[in-house]
Order: sequence, then C-alpha cells, then structure tokens
Amino acid sequence: IAVIYANSLYKRVFVHAGYNVLNSIYQHCSDIEKSKIYPGIPEYVDPKGRGLYHYLTGSASWFILTVVTEVFGVKADFGKLLLEPKLTQSEFNEDHIASIKTLINNNLTTIHYINKNNLDFGTYKIVKIYDEDTEYNFDRTKYGALIENDKLGNELYVILK
Repeated sequence: IAVIYANSLYKRVFVHAGYNVLNSIYQHCSDIEKSKIYPGIPEYVDPKGRGLYHYLTGSASWFILTVVTEVFGVKADFGKLLLEPKLTQSEFNEDHIASIKTLINNNLTTIHYINKNNLDFGTYKIVKIYDEDTEYNFDRTKYGALIENDKLGNELYVILK
C-alpha cells in the first residue's frame, strides 16, 4: 500500500512526500540487519521491521512502475514520448546527472537528465533534448516535454534549467 501511496503522491505532484515514502522503503529493505531479508521489496513489513513474503509481492512492480513513470517521468502520450521528470535535487549524482535505462519503442534507451544548476523539482524546466546526432524539437508541457519518438537514439540527453 505504501508504494501505491507514493505513486499517488507523485501523480498529484507531492514530489518530496512521494520521494520520502519510496526512499524510506528502499533504505529499510536494503538494510539486511533491519529488514532481515535479502535486499528487495517484501509484501509487507511486520511490527518488528522484518520484511515478509518476499516472493509474493506486487510492491516491487509498483515500485519500478513509479520510478520509471513518475520519478523519471518516462511515459507515452498518443504515440509520442512524454518526459516529465519529478526528480528531487538529491537524486542527481555528483555530476548533476540522473539516468534511467528503459525501453522506448522496443529500443533500449538511456535517458540522462542533466541538472548543472543543481535545481530542485518545480524550479527546473526541460530546455534541450538531444542524442549523438540530433537535437529534438519538443512541445513543452507543465512539467516536461512531448517529443516524437519514432527515431530516437540509444542515449538521450535532457538539459534542465
């Protein structure tokens, strides 16, 4: 339920609250001493902090769905690629980049969000999208960009400012 709750928070643009839910689940479940399970997402956590029914979970798939479609904002919209990242400042690495590898039109594509100004969600906008060969035109949305996705490269670079 907590993972679905996080998904709902992201959809309603309560990004920091959604991040806190996902991050707390991740931090707890990746600490073997606390969760008493191998790292992963269990069906639920008992009052003592132990993850139970590790093999019987829809939580893991909801977690991945939320990370791809809400956190990294990789979605489809009537045949176009919709990029609406809801990344918090802490999710970018020391080079100010957050990346995800996912399938777009059956093509394994890595999307690199580049945030050189170290901005937080709500203060950045997508200003440029390009790959090795092409700079893409896009239509701006409230939180991102909508682009044609029929000829995308294997690496997309998305500049946030």
